[in-house]
Amino acid sequence: MNSTVIESVVLLGLQGALFFSCRKYLLRSLYSDLQALSTPKATLPSPSSANTPNDFQAHSVLARSVFALSFAESCTMFMLLMAQALDIFTPATRLLHWRISLAILMTTILVFVPMCLSLLIMGRVFLSILPVALYLVGLSQVPLPAALATTSIGAATLARLIVVGTLILGLLSGFGAMTNVWAFIPRSKTAPTDADISTADHALQTIRSDLHKRTAETPQVQGGWLTRFRGGDSQSQELQGLQALEHQMSRNLDSLRQRRDTARYARSFQGRIINFGGRIFAIYCLIRVFNSLVNILLPVARRSSPVKNNTDVITDLLAYVLSLVSPVDIELEAVASFSRQLSLGLVGLIILTNIRLVLRGVTRVLRVTSRNRGASVMLLLLAQLMGIYLLTTIVQLRTSFPPPLPILRNDPNEHVNNTTSTPPTTTPDTTNLFSTIPEFEVFGSLFDWSFVIAAGGTAFWRWGKERVDGVGDL
Repeated sequence: MNSTVIESVVLLGLQGALFFSCRKYLLRSLYSDLQALSTPKATLPSPSSANTPNDFQAHSVLARSVFALSFAESCTMFMLLMAQALDIFTPATRLLHWRISLAILMTTILVFVPMCLSLLIMGRVFLSILPVALYLVGLSQVPLPAALATTSIGAATLARLIVVGTLILGLLSGFGAMTNVWAFIPRSKTAPTDADISTADHALQTIRSDLHKRTAETPQVQGGWLTRFRGGDSQSQELQGLQALEHQMSRNLDSLRQRRDTARYARSFQGRIINFGGRIFAIYCLIRVFNSLVNILLPVARRSSPVKNNTDVITDLLAYVLSLVSPVDIELEAVASFSRQLSLGLVGLIILTNIRLVLRGVTRVLRVTSRNRGASVMLLLLAQLMGIYLLTTIVQLRTSFPPPLPILRNDPNEHVNNTTSTPPTTTPDTTNLFSTIPEFEVFGSLFDWSFVIAAGGTAFWRWGKERVDGVGDL
């Protein structure tokens, strides 16, 4: 009992240190970065009443606290998994704090973050309850896999949350993978020269001069509803056409300048190193897309052998390379375990490299115009994504961590016998932390489908945008 209390105090102290250190770090760097990210490039100044000091202090502290709570509980769960692998703390203490952290993290994802987002967007406590209730009702309608149909309410809620998390991570990973491929894999486009930019700038100035002249010559007549419905006379339609042409030419000029600056940076020493690493990462993203396609088209082949279960093309390639350079034989299961951990880390890197673009798009969709309020919304979304990513990662790491050591017990009815010796009996360990979460094989196909759909949709979107608008960036 005394050891359990001491270990609990140590774990609570570590959780508190993680919470307060995270809030301190956010106060200095991350929150200010999100404020800059949430500021539109060209917007009208916000009214003076848009952000009062009390309002800023309230939602800023709320967002920081929720993110720090999600961060602390996520780190605690990973720390408990490492403690189980290293046989640190007693099994009962690990299981107790694991269940507490899992309950707090699920409550944060399911209740705290949606409630705070609704409160920030709607501004009233009563109205913010309705979206949370609809969110929980919608989550309860998520179909469970057949293997998890007969589970408890808590396990079913966790399984549904992992289903949604796997879907979100697959979509974000597919979007990020194709974005990296589009950015680093060279295509037929050549770098624009200064002469090309000068010509485009001269043409844009000509259009702007003509537009200014036509605007001054066009009489400002207040037409009726029929005139507005028909779009005005021919002069107004011509003026609208010139405005659209000026906007498109301005975007094309910005794209040419960006491509020229990117090409100049790519010729520098630092740019060559970054492009080399980026192309290797883009090739990995292509391999991930190919591997997901294989898993979708050939699902039986993936499960045909228990040794090759959860392995992919990268695992086989890594095993082959290690067999060439290593003087000893390396088992495929050991390579597969390492490859799964490396693959999960790279998936997180794919999401991290494109999370800024995703957050900026979300704030535009939600029409968050306040700089501080937009940063708080982004911080809450990051807290939710971090918690979902942790739960999905733990499910995928279930076969990568070594199981806890079995408990050896002697039979109390065993009598001393000089002629025979009975070995101690081994009782199954019911305190394995992974026994509280479902297996990844249940959700593997969902991740592959969402990953491929997001990657294909992103590639089609970018290709169509370049063909229609002539602008490469989004």
